[in-house]
Order: sequence, then structure tokens, then C-alpha cells
Amino acid sequence: MAAVATSVNLSAKSALVGSKKVVTARAFAPASARRALVVEAADKKAVCVLTGTAGVEGVVTFTQSGDGPTKVVGDLKGLAAGKHGFHIHEFGDTTNGCMSTGPHFNPHGKDHGAPTDENRHAGDLGNVVATADGCTFEIEDVQIPLSGVNSIIGRACVIHELEDDLGKGDSSEIGTQGKTSKTTGNAGARLACGVIALTPA
Repeated sequence: MAAVATSVNLSAKSALVGSKKVVTARAFAPASARRALVVEAADKKAVCVLTGTAGVEGVVTFTQSGDGPTKVVGDLKGLAAGKHGFHIHEFGDTTNGCMSTGPHFNPHGKDHGAPTDENRHAGDLGNVVATADGCTFEIEDVQIPLSGVNSIIGRACVIHELEDDLGKGDSSEIGTQGKTSKTTGNAGARLACGVIALTPA
């Protein structure tokens, strides 16, 4: 039996078999079946172990389901009672302590603000409150995903000495205080930090 020249393009609606053009099954498939398969993002989890000065330390976990908000759960020890600024910083670099983590994570080039403000750094997570028993907290935020171009994986968590003024400091002040409200929230020294790393969900 003579060989028959065959040219088949599986993505096409027709094929050449010998000198005849035949219709493929794709021509009859509904449009929905021909679309690319879209897989929803699975649950993701990350962890950050914070270490620092004067006994300040702790663990922060991040979980995200699909493209939903990221839940942040923290347990810190060694902080003075009161409010402390808590942020995601741009770099996961602790070679020079917490100073080498860089500025707040700010992929959209906005001013520093409160977590509920439209004009805020993505890494602005506000304040956490410490008591004599320690500091535990839960936060949900939509601007700190665990995947995608603005993922916080490989960046750093930083806990600060002072309360974050949430960008509401008097910018007309003369001196450092007013100038840094829109960049750092005047949250003071960086007491502890750590790199955010993926972990099994």
C-alpha cells in the first residue's frame, strides 16, 4: 500500500491527508473548549522570623487563598508596651542589620499612609500594639500578595521603635519630623527584621 502524505495541524480546523482537505475535530469544538486552560492560584503561605536588638524577636506568618487578601498573623516578644510601626520593606537584605532592608515596599510610588488610605505604600501595615505579655496581631491586606509582580516574597518585615503617625504628621514642621511623615511615618529605629520566605501551605 502506497504511503499517503499527511500534514496535520492539531490547532487548526482542517488537515491535509494526501491531496484531500479534511475537517478536524477542533472545527466542531465549542469556543469554550478551545480556550487556554486557566488554573486558579493555590493557597500560599510564607513565614518571617524577626530578630533584632534588646531581645526583640518573633514570627510572622502570611497566608493567601487564590488572589484574595493576604492574612498576616504575628507573635512578637521584647517590645516596650505601646504602639509600634510595622512595615514591609523593599529588600530582603539583612547583611547590615535592618538598615539594609531599604525603604518601605512602594511599587506604585505613593506617599506613606495608613493601611486604609488610597495613597499609601504597599508595605504600610500601620501599627501593632504590645503589652507586658507580648504582641500578637492579625492583619488582612490586599496590597501584599504572595505571588505576581508585586509579591512580598524575598522582601523584609520590620518592626519599629515608635508609633507610626500614618503619614498624618504636620508637614509644615521645620526639621526632620515633618519631612519624614510621608516617607517613614516617623516610626523611629528599626528594632527587629527578617526576610519573608515561602513555606509549604
